Amino acid sequence: MGFFSKCCAKTNLPVVVDVLGIPHLNNVVALMPDGRKFEGSYDGFGRVGGQNVMEYDDGKFVWPKVKFVLRDYYSGETYKDLGNSGDEKAQGYFMDKAFLHYCIMHGPFKNRAQYVRAFKKYANW
Repeated sequence: MGFFSKCCAKTNLPVVVDVLGIPHLNNVVALMPDGRKFEGSYDGFGRVGGQNVMEYDDGKFVWPKVKFVLRDYYSGETYKDLGNSGDEKAQGYFMDKAFLHYCIMHGPFKNRAQYVRAFKKYANW
């Protein structure tokens, strides 16, 4: 299956895996289309707070249309209240520390395009 992650649906900041030790970019609320909500640390393998948010379809696990919101920015929104939660380009782990530093120091991105520009400049991909 491998590592994978999303960006925050409100801030476009990357959701990174728990082993990086950055709670500000790791603790999330995961909202599902059917109304389920999971809260906690994201592990990079489809689990939030130890609970699997993956869906089983046709004999395999699939990444659902989940929307991640970083806990620090969550204000009780529902799934329908939020825009898309885009895929995190470095899978929540494989980026240069300069990119993470940029994200922490400059805060939320105004849109997905701003995230992509910063990623290209700092993530060392």
